[in-house]
Amino acid sequence: MGNVQKENYLVSNFLVFFIMISSQNGIGLLGFQNIIAKNAKHDGWIVVLLTGISLHFVLWLIYKILQGDHTDIMTVHKEFFGKFFGNVITIFISIYFLGVTITVFRTYLEIVQVWAFPSVSKWEIGILMLMMIYYIVSGGFRVVTGICFLFALIPFILFIFSLYFPLKFSHINNILPIFNLSFNEFIKAFKESSSIFFGFETLLIYFPLLKHSHTSKKWANIAIIFTTILLTTVALVSLTYFSIGQLVNSKWPTLEITKIIELPFVERFEFIFIFSWLAVIIPTISVHLWSICRIYKKLFNIKPRISLINALALILVCTFIIDNYLKLELLNNYVSQLGFYFVYLYIPFLFIIKVIRDKFIHIKSRRV
Repeated sequence: MGNVQKENYLVSNFLVFFIMISSQNGIGLLGFQNIIAKNAKHDGWIVVLLTGISLHFVLWLIYKILQGDHTDIMTVHKEFFGKFFGNVITIFISIYFLGVTITVFRTYLEIVQVWAFPSVSKWEIGILMLMMIYYIVSGGFRVVTGICFLFALIPFILFIFSLYFPLKFSHINNILPIFNLSFNEFIKAFKESSSIFFGFETLLIYFPLLKHSHTSKKWANIAIIFTTILLTTVALVSLTYFSIGQLVNSKWPTLEITKIIELPFVERFEFIFIFSWLAVIIPTISVHLWSICRIYKKLFNIKPRISLINALALILVCTFIIDNYLKLELLNNYVSQLGFYFVYLYIPFLFIIKVIRDKFIHIKSRRV
């Protein structure tokens, strides 16, 4: 987490693909079908597809905003709003990242307790996970990137295997007729379901640590294409396998699908699926926590390990405070709304400011 000028702190451009899909997947893949079924019904897969396409535009805006060597969102805020107000806005972004981390962490603990170990308390599992996360994040950005590289394709492999079984019982009529949403219904569904893609915006923090960072755009776009195809496929299979009523009343439809898998050597495949999903959760949390530590190191020169320990302690405290599913769902809704406004309103707002600022500087330089 040191000086970004040093070569040994940088990572190759193609690794942005693995970082991005690892920071995106998280916990949303296990239950997003419930969200799209409530808001878009059988057209949910179309909403997912169009949301993924829209993120290419947001990604283009991010690369435009971060033009320049070793530029990140902290530097941009100071240039646009001054040191004080720029730092305040950046702190709000760190709070959003912490909210994402708590949501993913606490939701996974809920799943493990409900589906696997009902008698084991959350803090016992939570402390073990936090110890592992501390070891990864304290190693710096290259270690976090290595974990993303190792675990990035696990959800793809799991879904390819898991989705084969429900296909035998799927009914294509469940998604007909298509394009049956009104414009208002589409906007609402778009807003509610877009959070399943969020996480890629951490690019705003680690952008300077990519070698020749501006040439990494190709890999970033490929990552979004990959996630879009994966989520759209899962949505289609779920919508053809379940009825809308079943999806609306299921918290985690993906786990419900794994219950039908029968293998001669495994009685409860969902257990394997849940514990394998730990390899998806860990990179997501690690990228966001590293981003938080990076923010406070650049703003206040706080040692990353101190920020990390404080963040982990806060996560553990919130695990006790959020003691039921209703509170967890409320937190998830708040974080999703923050993410939507950050991605689809604040990032375009920054781009507009940059365009106006650059034009003003150009006019001023011509006068001189």
